[in-house]
Amino acid sequence: MQQLKLLATRSEAGNIKSFIFENGGLTWTAGQNQAFVLPQAGPEEADNLRWFTLASAPSEKVVQVSTRVGPSAFKQALDRLQPGDSIGVRDLGGDFTWEEDSATPVVLVAGGIGVTPFRSILLERHARGQPLNATLLYFTRDAQIAFRDELDQLCAQHPELDVRYLIGELITAERILDEKPLAAQVPVYLSGPEPMVESVGNDLKQRGVSLKQDWFPGYDERNY
Repeated sequence: MQQLKLLATRSEAGNIKSFIFENGGLTWTAGQNQAFVLPQAGPEEADNLRWFTLASAPSEKVVQVSTRVGPSAFKQALDRLQPGDSIGVRDLGGDFTWEEDSATPVVLVAGGIGVTPFRSILLERHARGQPLNATLLYFTRDAQIAFRDELDQLCAQHPELDVRYLIGELITAERILDEKPLAAQVPVYLSGPEPMVESVGNDLKQRGVSLKQDWFPGYDERNY
């Protein structure tokens, strides 16, 4: 298992915090995920291992994890890390990616901190000079919105990118299709807590929507 050293931390919004590690020579595609291991969080894997989608774009040359810092043993151990401390990583993978270099639009739907893969994907496409022909529907539980400044900057640089902040709203298939009717005709990427991704994803599929889904236990319901 590879070890990565913490370089810095950054507060994003509310209790959302980013942990920025050296990349250790890792190569990944924007939108992929991996397991992070902190033995000091507890003796069992349920305590000391968490999966995170990498919030950083490969072009940033760092590994960034962005998450809500809650009361779990793992999150508390993560929050206690100091620059120079190490974390274990393994099992890099996943296919929640948008690599096509075409004019076909996509709809990105984020529930809370489920926005992390979209930060990675959009920043990487920007760095590569690829079009950002997308609508991001960013559902949040309150006005403390992670990455808002970065997303707004991308919108200013890419007129084809449309980011909509839907604060305090319930994520449903109906709401997605009402907000962006084009979602019925183009690929949709759905990221957030497992119960939402499963229920809303099933509803979208029943309506014939072409769907990619991404969820991890860390994207819990409180992330709204």
